[in-house]
Amino acid sequence: MKKYTVIFLLFSLSVSLALAGGKKEEKYPSKPITIYIFSSQGGGTDVWVRHLSALMEKELGVSIMCNNLPGANGGTAGMKVWNSPHDGYTVLGASETALFFGVNDVSPTAKNWEFFIGGGSPGVIAVHKDSPYKTIQDLVKAAKDKPNTVKISNSGRGKLWHIKAMQLEKGADVQFQHVPYNGSAPAITALLSKEVDAVSCSAGEIAEYIRGGMARPLVMTETVEMFFEGAGQIPAGASLYPKAAFGFKNLFQWLGFMLPADTPPAVLEQFGKAFAKAMDDPSTLPFIQQQKARKIALWGKEAKELALNMESIASWVSKDLGLAKKDPEALGIPKPKE
Repeated sequence: MKKYTVIFLLFSLSVSLALAGGKKEEKYPSKPITIYIFSSQGGGTDVWVRHLSALMEKELGVSIMCNNLPGANGGTAGMKVWNSPHDGYTVLGASETALFFGVNDVSPTAKNWEFFIGGGSPGVIAVHKDSPYKTIQDLVKAAKDKPNTVKISNSGRGKLWHIKAMQLEKGADVQFQHVPYNGSAPAITALLSKEVDAVSCSAGEIAEYIRGGMARPLVMTETVEMFFEGAGQIPAGASLYPKAAFGFKNLFQWLGFMLPADTPPAVLEQFGKAFAKAMDDPSTLPFIQQQKARKIALWGKEAKELALNMESIASWVSKDLGLAKKDPEALGIPKPKE
């Protein structure tokens, strides 16, 4: 009897170990993935995340559900992902706004995340088609004549497009009235409904309205000019307002995904490979062109280095403009070298 008892116990132990081992080596992904997009529908982040997610479903073999969760400068979705299990099944749909998380006091800083950076569009200041401002010089003169009356909408206080408009303001030595919205889509809607005089957003987000003759670009908040169908060549703000050149050069839009840095390496690797394949998909190049964007396609070490470097610049520029809620030095974010 004892002999059979020992055999049974050994068999039970071997089955338990096999099951435990099988669970430990469970293939990722084995269930649907949820992505929380930290801005509103229709903006650059939303469009890029949904495009890439649809392609990544093919490679990963599971469905990917995208939910918009705007609020708190991206912090609402950021903390939703952060407070979920760090297993690769809850992903953040993000942009460069995430690099302001620390100084905006909404979510952990860049060192705590891994990045999958797709691409991004250059910044632009645009007006309604019926606007009396035909050039950026007209808009600047109006702000100089009547400070704090020219309303410029943006995707949120302390985000990239707000900062770009503030850099233009500083470079031109004028004072605008900055009007924040919960994403670029509602900020552009405010322009089209004439609630504001201008909008600061990405070229990709407003290109369709420019092509349709509903909006008119005045200046690129960049170091390079850009051609728009129906509007011609639009000047670079850095050339017209050199004092704004540093921010225009070093702060730029990127769109993609984020996962907590302590997500299992094998999961990050699998997600990264699917991301890379989506970026190389034949449908992505025309998408990028339609978005007037550039391809970045970085993940892993290179993406992390880019994010940390840009976080440093973004955080200290935010402090210099008086927007930072937390001091980047106190957060351990090094000051950038000019």
